[in-house]
Amino acid sequence: MMTLLVSALLAVGAPSGDGDGETPWSDNPGVLGCTPGVLRASQSLVLSLGPGHGGELAIRRVSDDTWYFLVAHAPPEGEPQLMTPDAFARAERVEVPASRLGRASVDAPLAPIFSTPGTYEAYVSETLESDAGGHVCRFEYLGAR
Repeated sequence: MMTLLVSALLAVGAPSGDGDGETPWSDNPGVLGCTPGVLRASQSLVLSLGPGHGGELAIRRVSDDTWYFLVAHAPPEGEPQLMTPDAFARAERVEVPASRLGRASVDAPLAPIFSTPGTYEAYVSETLESDAGGHVCRFEYLGAR
């Protein structure tokens, strides 16, 4: 059942909101921080994780609202994960290389997550597909400039 939910979520590309369309996402750097603020192709995004950040992680490209789920409790079969949800929930620091591959949807081929220069956001939550929300941080990707 959970695999179906994650599959459906990947297909539509966004965590669900509550009844009024708003999901509470906090930008508290004590729980989630993104560095560097401007990421280049040769770097890694470093996530600083505080207590209660949760067990799931997604990266969103803002320009086209494309989501990449890097840590999920029940990923689709064969979906590459950065680490297990338990390991992520315990982590205080995680690096995501700018060369990291992911899928924009269940049927999409693996492709670089950071493929287009622009604004990106990292989301952490206990369960991304819930209306409970979580934490978010924003950064810019410059590419190979």
